[in-house]
Amino acid sequence: MPIQPSPSDLWYAFRQGDSAAFQQIYRLYAHDLLNYGHKVTNDVPLIEDSIHDLFIELWQSRANLSDTDSIKFYLFRSLRNKINKVRNRDLFFQASDIDSAPVPADDFVIENNLIEREEIEQLFRQLRKSYALLTPRQQEALNLRFYQHFSNEEIAQIMGVNYQSACRFIYSALKTLREVVRIFSLSLLWFELARLV
Repeated sequence: MPIQPSPSDLWYAFRQGDSAAFQQIYRLYAHDLLNYGHKVTNDVPLIEDSIHDLFIELWQSRANLSDTDSIKFYLFRSLRNKINKVRNRDLFFQASDIDSAPVPADDFVIENNLIEREEIEQLFRQLRKSYALLTPRQQEALNLRFYQHFSNEEIAQIMGVNYQSACRFIYSALKTLREVVRIFSLSLLWFELARLV
């Protein structure tokens, strides 16, 4: 069985440009970061985007990073700062008159917007395919819950099932769709990393 490097050795190797060490850091901490993000905000897309951006920025700035006593602490603090920065920026724009602000005709910004739009469209296409593969009962339960805004108790009554069954239909359907989003996000991350390495 291979000896696992210590966190300080792993961090050092990553800072030296070792992509395997970087991938190991991602595997070790991404799930914990996702869980922690849910303690900071309920905005799931914000959490996922922040984690994605955090790892991209880590790789890009690896040579300028300092030593750390705890990779986990460093990542958690960085994620919280990133989430708070986006939330504060959103609050600023909500309080400002956006229509009066000049819009820069920057090719880089335009290209990024087009790429983000394409990625969102790809995700929706994938979600539609996955939704079509759900059982009719799962689709019905999701429709009643998120489009018709019925409570789980009401859904159980409408579908003629007990409360636990209604919850199970919703939970299993959401779990399937969340997995699609997770896999899609990871594939985008690895695509970005492959371009950077």
